[in-house]
Amino acid sequence: MLFVKVDRAARNIRDWADLEQLSEEMGVPLFFPDQPTAETPAGRMQRRMSAIFASYQTDQQATDIRAGHKRRVENGLPLGRQYGIRLVRVNGRSIVEHDPIDAAKVKRIFELFAYQPLTIETLIDSLARQGIIYTDRNPKFTKSTLHRILHNRAYVGEVWYQGLWHPGKFEPLVDRQTFQIVQDKFGTDFRVCRDHQITFAGGLIKCGHCGHVITGETKVKKSPDGTTREYTYYRCTHYRSEGHPVIHWKESEIDQQFLSLFDQIRIDDPEIRQWFVDVIKARANAGQDQNHEHRKELQRQHEQVAAKLSALLELRVDGEIGQEEYAAKHRELHERQAAIRLQLETTDMDGKEVAALAIKAFELSQNLKTRWVTSDYRAKRAILEIMCESVLSNFEKLDIFLRKPFDLLRDEKFVPLIGATGNRTPIC
Repeated sequence: MLFVKVDRAARNIRDWADLEQLSEEMGVPLFFPDQPTAETPAGRMQRRMSAIFASYQTDQQATDIRAGHKRRVENGLPLGRQYGIRLVRVNGRSIVEHDPIDAAKVKRIFELFAYQPLTIETLIDSLARQGIIYTDRNPKFTKSTLHRILHNRAYVGEVWYQGLWHPGKFEPLVDRQTFQIVQDKFGTDFRVCRDHQITFAGGLIKCGHCGHVITGETKVKKSPDGTTREYTYYRCTHYRSEGHPVIHWKESEIDQQFLSLFDQIRIDDPEIRQWFVDVIKARANAGQDQNHEHRKELQRQHEQVAAKLSALLELRVDGEIGQEEYAAKHRELHERQAAIRLQLETTDMDGKEVAALAIKAFELSQNLKTRWVTSDYRAKRAILEIMCESVLSNFEKLDIFLRKPFDLLRDEKFVPLIGATGNRTPIC
């Protein structure tokens, strides 16, 4: 048997002993061109000494690598490559930065899956339509790749090490709220009947009788003169169950109910509309001091949990607690730290930013009817996802529950309808 050097033949003493035994039993000599030795007791001793040094070098390298990994984790740096994140060296130090091309793709994947009525399969198609490719060699994302990306906590600034997630010290690629929405969505059942090109299907409306989703179906009817027309109907996925009312909605009927809703939340009087904007600004400014104090308290809690994690690691290193106890307590503290970090992220916006966001939502609500009539399927779905908390089908009526601040515009105690023109006036 021919090996360049002894360390190429065996990396530890056990392997070398097995190799010598095999050579003796089979009568096959060992040759090492770069380390020639005679087949004598002195030659065999020299080879065994070389094997011992090779074993030592391997053990030392493994120890150095583990120590390096531990230092990286303590410094908050990820191990290995992550799609959309790259490691670069600046002045001899390794730093993490967002990939200039792939980072935007990861953000778009999370946004689409979190805030659009998509499954993994329809997400693949949506990315392809938008020209978002995985790599030049493999342009189309696969299901396994998207699953891996959407579950990867490295994108919210965490580091995977020895079976646990640890806090990182690099800029997150995805905000924690969006990441949590994605994880919650994976916990739901996507095997419902849906057609992603039907406006009011895809889990938007639920049956008020049984709680299951309303699905849609498009039928094509041919008239005697040869022309064809499409009709879209909606029904509960469990309408055949015993005692369930048989209700079929026409798309035009549902469409009309939403148009009526848009009329309800529109304020025609420009003075009242300006008053509403001023109230939003005033409320935002009034909450700034409270928000600042809340953030200070969250930071104190975050530092407290970080100190407990550090103390827990010291106990584990000193052997005072076992692996199972360490893992359980580490998981508990890490989840608590992640929850506090999420609250910190949501309080990052000051009062002016919150006010600006609320004003944009209000301005959107005031021209929804015009936008709706001229919008395509995707724009309509985006409007519904932004506005609606939930929609229930109750016989011939839809119960539409709006998100804030849209629900305030329909609250008649807040801005009641008066007069024949339907103008609204604020209650002072």
